[in-house]
Order: sequence, then structure tokens, then C-alpha cells
Amino acid sequence: MRQLSILIFLSLLLLRTEDVQAQFDFGVKLGIHSFDLDSPSDIIFPNQSGSIAFKEAKLGFQGGIYTKITLGKIFLEPRMMLHSTKVDYTFDGENGSVTSNILEEEFTNLDIPFLIGIKPLFFDVYGGPVAHINISSTSDLIDFDDYDEMFSTANYGFRFGVGLNIGNINVGLEYEGNFSSFGDHINIGGQRFSFDDKPNRFLLNLGIAIF
Repeated sequence: MRQLSILIFLSLLLLRTEDVQAQFDFGVKLGIHSFDLDSPSDIIFPNQSGSIAFKEAKLGFQGGIYTKITLGKIFLEPRMMLHSTKVDYTFDGENGSVTSNILEEEFTNLDIPFLIGIKPLFFDVYGGPVAHINISSTSDLIDFDDYDEMFSTANYGFRFGVGLNIGNINVGLEYEGNFSSFGDHINIGGQRFSFDDKPNRFLLNLGIAIF
């Protein structure tokens, strides 16, 4: 979070030194997102009593507020967005005693992207860091002995995308990568696990500027 604060400070300092009248927009954003893992690996329980495999992630939803500060062809866009993700896992028990039992996990995060962009022609191009803060979660994994959830205070990633503005409406298509492993909140018998080091997602946002 410290690095994000430094970037915000330097960006605001840059805006103050520009001899251009700034334009401020405030609005709401709604959207959908996909979630994927590049090459997920299975999680093997410490006592070899079973394994969990990543099966699929359902389409997720997001919504929140944003502020866009424009100076000429350069803009800053900090956001605060809530997003929900639902994931299915496959559990296999010891010696095949339980096979392909589907387990579900759902979590809600607060995303705080800080985006810097330019407007080369009639569209926006932007990118920047994003912080993820876990708000709540529900999981079928709690049925396992010695299972515990250990979500980090904040996880970080990066996001870039393109946007199109039509009046007070803007549409954006974005890609997000993350610096943390997916599943590292899973703790079984005091040991932490993860499914993949490179979780990513595509996001489609619809924004409406209120003023």
C-alpha cells in the first residue's frame, strides 16, 4: 500500500505543475469479469488424505465509484470497486474414496486501482497498480479438518486497458495480472498452499459520469 500512496502523491504533484485547466469527473462503474489461472496445480493434503484441484471460476460482478482527473490528453483515474468471485474445486479422497466431489468458494474483495492514462485519439489507453482487500468469503473447504483461511491484509497487481467515451458514458475493456498466488489463503494443518502463481482476469466496465 505504501508504493501505491507514493505513486498517487507523485501523480498529483505532476498535475499541480501542469499549466492546464483540470477537468474532474465523478461517477459509478458496473461490470463483469472473468477469472483464470495459467497452469493450476493440485493441492495435496499434508496427510495425503486427499487433494483439491481448481475446476473453474464463474463469471464475476463488480461495482463501485471512480474519479477521473483530466489535463489535456493525460488523466488519472482512482477507483474503489467491490467485486465478487465464485470458484469451483474438485476434491478427490484417499484411494479414490471420494471422487470428483465439487466444492464451492465465494469471496468479495475491495479493489482500489489507481490508473494513469492518455487519450491518443478518440479512445483512452491506461494502466496502473491495483490493491485487493478481502471483505468476506464463504467456502465449502471449512468442512475439512485443520482447515483455516488466512487472507492477506492486501494483495497487489496491475491493470491496463482501453476505454471509449460517449457523452457521460464510458466503456472499458481491461486485463489484470496479480503479484500474489491464487489460493495462498488456504491453510491446512498449519501449511499454506496455492493453485497458481499467475491469476489473471479480463474486465468489462460500464461507467456513468454523474458530474
